[in-house]
Amino acid sequence: MAHPYNKMYLSDAMENLADAFDTAASIYKFQLDYFLKLFIISGIAAQFEVGNPKFVSGKSGAELVADVVSKTNASKVIIPKPIYKEPTEEYWTGWVLAYYQWRSNKRFRDIQKLITMEELKAKYHPFHEMDEEKIVDYIDMKRDNSATVRRLQAYRKALGLSQSQLAKESGINLRTLQQYEIGAKELNKASASTVLALTKTLKCDIEDLI
Repeated sequence: MAHPYNKMYLSDAMENLADAFDTAASIYKFQLDYFLKLFIISGIAAQFEVGNPKFVSGKSGAELVADVVSKTNASKVIIPKPIYKEPTEEYWTGWVLAYYQWRSNKRFRDIQKLITMEELKAKYHPFHEMDEEKIVDYIDMKRDNSATVRRLQAYRKALGLSQSQLAKESGINLRTLQQYEIGAKELNKASASTVLALTKTLKCDIEDLI
């Protein structure tokens, strides 16, 4: 997959978005998902996505946040004094978000649909000790699982079946089926007999579901 911008800018992009997230949380007291929405609405996210040097390396994280709040009128602009401190969970969240965006070439608004920033932050332990590719694998797994959930629901609804009816006709426990439909359990890790029972009832092939 082609990357959205030259890798020479990636370390700056990761550091600056990391610092922006940390500043947004610690100085402006923004929730990370709220700040990401502001980042998107401001139009700066779109510039970041294509690697505009002005934004990925030409500004500090604090300056990025200042630009975002200025464009969205979300707060008074605050320019904190630069001080060294240990990286926070918020810092790590911005760091890996920038990496995933570069690695996947997805828009930030589409990434937010795959994983919330609070959920991503909650993965600090143990992922902060791992290579960034591990969090890429995790988010991609969520994407694939989400697609499976949508397909299962689509086939069930196409046949006009309720969850209870599908559970009864396939012989699958209703609670288990509900967990598959909300993504709490991964259908692609279900037993072969479970998947076959679903495909028989839904009149589809295994490849249609997983």
